[in-house]
Order: sequence, then C-alpha cells, then structure tokens
Amino acid sequence: MYINYYKINFNLLHFASLTLIFTIISYYHSLPGTFVFDDTVAIVKNKDVTKSPLSLHSIFTHDFWGANLTDADSHKSYRPLTTLLFHFEYSVFDFRSYHMKTINLLLHCLNSLLVLYIFHRITRNKNTAFIGALLFAIHPTHTEAVCGVVGRTELLFCLCFLLAIILIDSSEDDCPLNALKYLGVMILAAIGLLCKESAITILPSCVLYDIIKRSKTKTITWDNIIRKQYVVFGITASMLLYFRLWIQNFQSPKFNAMDNPIAANTDVLTRMLSQNYLYALNCWIILCPLWLSFDWALGSVELITSALDKRVIGIFLMYLIIFKIIHTKSKILLTGLGFTIVPFLPASGLIKVGFVIAERVLYVPSIGVCLIVASSYQSLGRRMGKYKKLVFLAMVALMILFTLRTRQRASEWMTEELLFSSALRVCPSNAKVHYNIARLATDKGERKKAFHHYHKAIDLYEDYEAALMNLGNLYREIGDYQTAENFIKRSIEVLHEFPAAWMNLGIVQAIRKKHSEALQSYRNALKHRKHFPVCYYNMGNLFLEIQEYSEAIKHWQESVALNPYQPKAWANILTLLDNQQLYDDAIRLSNQAMRYLPNETSILFIRANVFGKMKNYVEAEELYKRVLKAEPMNALYHSNLGVLYHRWGNVELATRSYLTAIKINPKSKTARDNLSKLRKK
Repeated sequence: MYINYYKINFNLLHFASLTLIFTIISYYHSLPGTFVFDDTVAIVKNKDVTKSPLSLHSIFTHDFWGANLTDADSHKSYRPLTTLLFHFEYSVFDFRSYHMKTINLLLHCLNSLLVLYIFHRITRNKNTAFIGALLFAIHPTHTEAVCGVVGRTELLFCLCFLLAIILIDSSEDDCPLNALKYLGVMILAAIGLLCKESAITILPSCVLYDIIKRSKTKTITWDNIIRKQYVVFGITASMLLYFRLWIQNFQSPKFNAMDNPIAANTDVLTRMLSQNYLYALNCWIILCPLWLSFDWALGSVELITSALDKRVIGIFLMYLIIFKIIHTKSKILLTGLGFTIVPFLPASGLIKVGFVIAERVLYVPSIGVCLIVASSYQSLGRRMGKYKKLVFLAMVALMILFTLRTRQRASEWMTEELLFSSALRVCPSNAKVHYNIARLATDKGERKKAFHHYHKAIDLYEDYEAALMNLGNLYREIGDYQTAENFIKRSIEVLHEFPAAWMNLGIVQAIRKKHSEALQSYRNALKHRKHFPVCYYNMGNLFLEIQEYSEAIKHWQESVALNPYQPKAWANILTLLDNQQLYDDAIRLSNQAMRYLPNETSILFIRANVFGKMKNYVEAEELYKRVLKAEPMNALYHSNLGVLYHRWGNVELATRSYLTAIKINPKSKTARDNLSKLRKK
C-alpha cells in the first residue's frame, strides 16, 4: 500500500507485525471450534494417533487415515510425519482441538511471515511484499487449511516449500556454502513429501525460480537451464517419486465416480473442457472467494459437454491472462505464475485424484497469485498518477472484505453442523453434502432429518454406496430389518468390494436368524478386508448365538489381536470364560486386556466377578470400588458388590449395597431377591 503517500515510514518489521495482527484477527475467534469433517477419521478415530505406546512401524506403513497403505481400499495418502506430529500432540494435549488448531494458526502465521520475506527478496519493494503477504495471510480460501486440523499437511508442505525457496534464493555463484544449501533444499523436499504428496513439486519449483532469477536478460538461455545442481535435483525428485510409489506397492488408489466425475468420464472432449473449466474455477475461487464449500463432489460442477457452453469463455479468459503474463516477460510475474502452476500440478488431473475442487490444495499455489496481484497493484498505482489514491482505497476495501469473509468462513469451520449447512447453500445438488448432514444427524439422534438427507443423497446419486449402506443401518436401528437388508444389498450391487457393507449385511441377517447367510456375508467382508477387527467381533457374536463357543472366543481373540482397544470384544471373551467357569483363563486374559484398557469399567467389573467366585474377596472388593468410583449410579455394580459381601459374610455391607442398587433402579429384581434371601437368614 502506498504508505509513504501518507508520510508514514514503515519498515519490514512493522509490516511483519501488521501481517501477524491481521492473521490473528481473521482466525483467533475460531480456535475453540471442534474437530470437523476429515479430522474425525484422520485424528480422533485413527489408532496411529491415539495408540500408546507409539508404533513407528504402523505410522510409516499406514496411510493418513490409519489403514494399511497396501490395502485395496486405501486412498494411498502417505503422510507419516504429519501423523507422527498428531500423535505427539495427542499425547500432550489429549483430544483438545483448541491446542491443535492453535498450532495450525501459528504455522500459518510463520508461513505468512516467510511469504513476506520472500516477496521482499523477489520484488525489492517492501510495500509490494506487504500487500502480497497480507493477501496470503487473510485469504478466505485458506480457512480449510488453517481451521481444519488435517489442513496441517498443507501448512507443513508450505513451510518446506518456502524454506526451500529461501535457500535456493540465497545461493550465489562460487559460494562455498552452495552445496549445503542445495542439500538443505533436497532434505526439505523429502521432509515435505512425508507431510504431503504435493511436496514432490518443491524441487521443480526451486529449479524454475532459480532459472528465472539467474536470467540476466528477458530471454532465458540454455546456460540458465543446464546446471549440474538441476540434474541433481532431477535425480532426487525421481528417487523421491520412486519411493513414494514403492511404499504403496505401485498401486493406484480407487476413487468413486462421484468423487471425481471428470476423471471417470470416457468422452475426450468432455474431459478436456471440464478439466480446463476446473482450472478456471479454481482461479476464480482465489480471485473471488465468495462461494466456498468443504466438498465439491458430483452435482457441484456440471460437466461441459459442448464447446458452445458459455463457461468456455472463462477458460478462454484464464489462458488469455496466462499468455499475457508470459508476454510481459516480467520476472516477478513469471515467478508468480510458476509458484501458482507447479505446486498445483498434482491436483490438476495429470494423475487421478479423488476430488473435483479442494480448497486446501490452493494454499501453496495461492502464493503465486498473491505475488501477481500485489505486483500488478503496484504497477497500476504508478500508471494511475493522481488517481493512485483510488487504487489504494480499493485495495484497502479488498483487504477489509477478505478479512471479514475469512472471519465468517472460519466461524463455519468451528462445528460440522455449521460447515455442512454452509456447503448446502453453495452446492445444494451435491449428494456428498446431504450424506454428511445425514451422518451428523444420525450421531445426534435426529433420525427424521437423517432419513430425509440420506434419501436426498440417493435421489441425487442413486449409486451412492455409502449412503445406501448407512440408510440401511438406520432402518435396522428402527427395527425395519427387511428394508435395511434391501438397502445394504443395493450398496453391495454398486460396489461389490465393500467390506463394511458386507459386514453390516451380516449383522442384519444375523438379527433375522439367517445364520448361514450372515456367516457368508462376514466371510465376504474379510475377503475384501483382511484386517477387519469389527467384523471378527461380529462373527464372534454370531457363533455365540448358535452356541459354538470355541469359535466365538477364537474370533473375538482375532478381533482384539488386530485392535486390542475394543472393550466389547474383551468383555465378551471374559464373560464367556466366566460362564464356563474357566476362571484362571479369565484372570489371565483380563490382565492382558488391562494393558491396553486399564480403566475400562466393563473389564474391571468382570474381573471383580471372577475374583469373587474364586473367593479372592479383597481383590474383588478393590475392583468393585474402582468401577463404582467411575460409575457410581450403576445399579448392577452395586448389586454385584452386595453379592460379594453376601458371600464374604458381611451382612451389613451387603444390605447397604443391595439397598443402593434398589434406590438407583427400583426394578432391580436381582437386588430385591438377594436382599430378601439375606434378611431371611
């Protein structure tokens, strides 16, 4: 901004302070928000994050969502360093989203300051650098990366990207430290790749920047291009890419057609026009971030099937601007264009991705756009002469609007309900938005709302297998098992390799006493997902129902072997052993269970019951007191403590425990009968 026009002499430190102030104003109010959307899967329900002690093997062999990277249904998102950082934060902060969101904001502040420094190095103009950095700091499209905790991947990628650019910028000919700087760039690229796949673009971005910077004239010569460090960078990038493919066993992720209908379309013209329109739409979202949504799946952007579609004009204008920037041969504008295009390449459709538009992937490419806008603003101001004050006021107005829009959007990222509702206003025909609203309504017990939005999602996209399965589960919950089975079968017809649907089909069939069919459904689920602890748990329940007790225990044990943090599976094993009077085995396995779930009341309760039957009254009493401290209003626990005292011969304490159980639950027949027997003695 033309600060000197008002006789105010701001240095770079003042501009850095202003950048931080505006960043905090834009985001600070959103820090008390909850975990939202992908945070639940990647953090809250991800055992690689919550498991204690730390398992480095799991983190470095699983994808970002906690599944085996080589599994057929893995999305192949390999970001182990980000997951490792989440694990350490979880160990320190538990599940306090406030602290994790604060770290995101601090990283965004740091990135904004680095952008300010780099822009100053590129433009040699502190005013231009400040404009660009402030645009980056308060840009509304960055709310997904900053407010969603899983946006950490973009923030870390950006940090590595900026530090690499700083190192390559500081390298000079015949400088003895150049080798160390180039090594630093390659290390940052490797670290970045372990935080986010898009970091594979760090090395080509550095090469492009160095070529433009070293160009003495407006013409880029072969002397600028063929340099030995570029060859080394190319070899390093190839090795990193090979490693990235090797770790996922050279398998490609499988995405549904609804996630990216353009990639799934077979018509060449439609794919070409629609993909290019997405580029234009991404540019428009950065330039005018009015319509923002957490998801842009099928139904959000209509495919372009004809060259006569009026949206082709947007494609033409985008390329016209790009050609104009190239034609100017301005180093600053070319650098900005390079910073925009190269980091965006992994999301450009060159490789198959599972989204139409993802605002989070615009975080790093927006650096280039901010540089182009800031440089163009300064050029326009110089040309406007006496009207440059109007240009200044227009930029001030833009900054205010962006700050207000970012604050509004950051508020929408505070809860899932606000986030999903905002998407419904932007993309009402997006089946995925309706699906997520239904899922949230189910969790909140709002079944009527859940039914409405699941049916709406299926109306918009009839082959939405996840919505079909969840709708079937919802009908199961209300006891309409025939309808439930029909919907779940429909989901399997859409996607035969759908392990969760096969398992849920087995659950419904088991309820309907179709035991042989249920068993086959469970086996189909395991066929498509070998490591499926919940399925083994449900198979154990089925074998229990048909009184094959050894098979029941076998499958429950398989379940806890895959995931030892399952209290229901442990409780079933211990209960069955207790019922079979295998007390020593029950105590031995309860010791094993308590290594993973030391405070799980269901396990402690069964262990107390077994100790009581073994006449180890002291140990049993201690365990009962622990579970009652955790759940003092549980009538069953008080009743069983009464049984312990009854056996122990302590009539007074037994009477007190029975009376407490009856007070909590007047319908407790066991407590009443035992109290009656006690008083007859």
